[in-house]
Amino acid sequence: MVTLKDIAERAGVSMMTVSRVMNGNQGKVSEKTAAKIRSLAEEMNYIPNSSARSLAAKSSKIIAVILRDSSIYNPLADPYSSTLLGYITKEVQKRGYYVMIHLVQDFSNITFNLRSWNAAGAVFLGVFDDEIRHIQHSNHIPLVFTDSYSNVRQLINVGIDDYKGGELAAEHFYKKGHRRLAFAGPFTKTGGVISRRCQGFCDTLTSMEVPVTPNHIYDLETMRPEDIIDSILNDPKPPTGVFAFSDEFAMELYSAAGKKGLFIPDRLSVIGFDDLPVGCSLPSALTTIRQNIEGKAAEACRILFEHIGNPQKPSESVVLDVQLVDRDSVKDITEI
Repeated sequence: MVTLKDIAERAGVSMMTVSRVMNGNQGKVSEKTAAKIRSLAEEMNYIPNSSARSLAAKSSKIIAVILRDSSIYNPLADPYSSTLLGYITKEVQKRGYYVMIHLVQDFSNITFNLRSWNAAGAVFLGVFDDEIRHIQHSNHIPLVFTDSYSNVRQLINVGIDDYKGGELAAEHFYKKGHRRLAFAGPFTKTGGVISRRCQGFCDTLTSMEVPVTPNHIYDLETMRPEDIIDSILNDPKPPTGVFAFSDEFAMELYSAAGKKGLFIPDRLSVIGFDDLPVGCSLPSALTTIRQNIEGKAAEACRILFEHIGNPQKPSESVVLDVQLVDRDSVKDITEI
C-alpha cells in the first residue's frame, strides 16, 4: 500500500508537506508543489486512511446513518428505507460530508460505532423510541431521528402526519361507497407510526358510523398476507377494502390475493402508504398515501447540519404533510 512517505520521497519533500496537501491544508506549500504531490498521489494510486484521518481531525466529515438490524431480513431490502437512505446520502454529499451506514441491534452498538469513527452527527432511520433516552445521554453530537413518537424532551425529529394519512384513506374508501373496511399493519415493532395510521383510519370511519370491527384489524406480527386473504375469503361479512400500512405490504397483498383469485380491485380494494414508484407498475396501479420521502431527507439533513454548525441551537420537530394519490386500486361501488 502506498504511504505518505512514498509520495514524499518521490516528490522530494517532507511527509508533513504531503500530509498538508492531502488533507486540503497546504498552507505555505506552493501551488506548483501541491499540484505535483496530488499528481503523484493519483499516479501511485494512493488511498488515504480515512479512519486515522477522522480520529485525528476535529471534524471527521462523517455522518452516520443508523438502521435497526434484524436477524430475519435485510433492512435495506425495504424500498422505503433504501429510498430515504439514497436521498440522505445525496444531501450529505452536497455538503462535502460522507455517509457511513450502521446496522445496529441495541443502543450500546450505536455509541461504540459513533465514537469509533468520530462521527460529526447521525440520522436514525426507523423506530428507536425505547432507546432514545439512552442514545442521547451517551452521545453528544447532533442526532436526528425520523418518524419518532417518543416523549423524550429536546428530541430532534422529522416525521409525517401519519394520523392524517389514515383519515385520507378512510375518506377515500367512504367516498367510493365502501362500508366494510380493514387495516393491516405490524403493531408491536413499529412504535407509534403504524398505530397513528390505524387510529386516524378508525376514528374517521367511526365518525362516519362505519366502525372497523376488531376482526378486521390484521396484525402482521401474527398474520401473513396469505392468512389475511384466507380470512377475507372465509368471512361471512368480508371487508371490501383494506388500508395497508405500506406500499411494500400492499404489493405482498396483491400477490397473495391474485393466487387465490381475489383480484384487485374487482373483488378487493386496497390503499397503500408511501407512494413508492413500484406502485404504478402493479396490475392495478396502487392508490396510496404519498409522503414526501425526498423532502423528509432534506429536512433531516438541514436540521442536522444547522446543529453541527451551532450545537446550542434549540431542538425542533418537523411534521410533513401527506396527500392521497388516487389511482386504480379502489373500486367505486357507490352504485352497487
